[in-house]
Amino acid sequence: MVAALGGTLAFLELTGGKDDASSADDSSAVIKKVDEEADPTKLIDVQASDIVSVVVDNSYGGFTLERPASGKSEWNIKELTGLDQISSYKSDIANDLSQLESYKTVEENAEDLSKYGLAEPEATFTVNFADGTERTFLIGDIATKNRYRYFCEKDSKTVYMVVKSIFNNIIDRKEEFVNKFLIEDSSGTDPYGELRVKRKDLGYEMVFVQDESEDESLISAQVMTEPIFANLNISVSAKITHGLYGLTASRCEKIFPSEEDFGTYGLDDPQCTVTFKGEGYDYELRIGNEIHATDENGKEIDEIAAYYCYVTGVDNRDCIWQIDAENLLYASFMPGDVISLMTTNRIENIDTMKVTVDGKTHDYKVVTDSDGQVTNVRQGNDELDVYGFKSLYQFLLSCPTDEIYFDEVTGEPEMTVELSLTDGETETLEYYRESARRTIVALNGRPSYRIESRWVDGFKENVGLLEEGKELKEYTE
Repeated sequence: MVAALGGTLAFLELTGGKDDASSADDSSAVIKKVDEEADPTKLIDVQASDIVSVVVDNSYGGFTLERPASGKSEWNIKELTGLDQISSYKSDIANDLSQLESYKTVEENAEDLSKYGLAEPEATFTVNFADGTERTFLIGDIATKNRYRYFCEKDSKTVYMVVKSIFNNIIDRKEEFVNKFLIEDSSGTDPYGELRVKRKDLGYEMVFVQDESEDESLISAQVMTEPIFANLNISVSAKITHGLYGLTASRCEKIFPSEEDFGTYGLDDPQCTVTFKGEGYDYELRIGNEIHATDENGKEIDEIAAYYCYVTGVDNRDCIWQIDAENLLYASFMPGDVISLMTTNRIENIDTMKVTVDGKTHDYKVVTDSDGQVTNVRQGNDELDVYGFKSLYQFLLSCPTDEIYFDEVTGEPEMTVELSLTDGETETLEYYRESARRTIVALNGRPSYRIESRWVDGFKENVGLLEEGKELKEYTE
């Protein structure tokens, strides 16, 4: 089977595949040539169960693939004992070696093994069999047909070509056998606990918990409680609130790290620490030094490609990992990236809305039918255009919240919006003019955001346009 595959691969390589412009006669000649070159030799012919161990020596130090006497695992990489290993990688080695077959014989009685890379081989491995015997083999250079490697048995001068993919795991780092899947995605079954993000570049922590109201109309089922209380925009916040579920590394960098290793990779004093605790789980993710992307010349650029990380709360993961930056927004996001101004984005949850601006109060009463559709909006005795009021409410939802604010405010608010919801809850938004360009927003009496004053000007203008029955304006950032 391997020989047949090798012949097919060689055919594709020599012909260039189905798009090759060579004639039918040429293709026939190539096929004949490939068939003539194929000269498979069975090098090992046993059952995988007849292999006791494979001892590998390669440029990364090597490893030992063993069949534990305990019987707890089919195969084990001895140096990785205690870590979660990829079973298929280990069984592939045993299965491939038990029926090892060459594609062809290159040279018998070769006097110069160096020309095949076998004088100083890429790797060597010794197969120990159940009958007490052992055989050692050498893996050389990639052959001229680059889908193969030169190969021979120790103390033999017969050189073969063998499909190189068989040796990929033998030549590679033992760390590649470690399972890079770190945290199981149990978001649908685990009750949501508390997610806490602590960063060295911020003077506060960000904390997310489940919203106790469990109202389906909420923008997100989670809320931020620190540094301010805020509801979340689920279109972006899920990557933070649920970002640990299914977390996967791109590379296992260091197994069984020491305290010195933690210092080397910036994990003794991490730039970011994420803790996620709940019923039945307690995870901690430490984010250390950055790994920058490189240009076509191998020179580092400003773009951050990944981070060194360490995870606790999961068994058999005692490693320093590389995790892609796109999966670690914790290291760079700001509260304003994920929060939403409002408790609800559904107008049908509004009972009344009171806007006080320039000393005048505008009271709006929202009426919905049994299907939850808004059928009527009144201001005192006046009936307003429903679509116009929806536009005003949509403008309120568009209030930018990308900059949070903590300091106390003084004076009287320039504008106040009071919302009474159908479930009896209330919300109050107060807008304090800080300057011609900036306004502070206090949510339920607590300073929370700094926004552009032009948004306030736009909202006030739309209040007047609604009363006049004119088309309202949209806010553009």
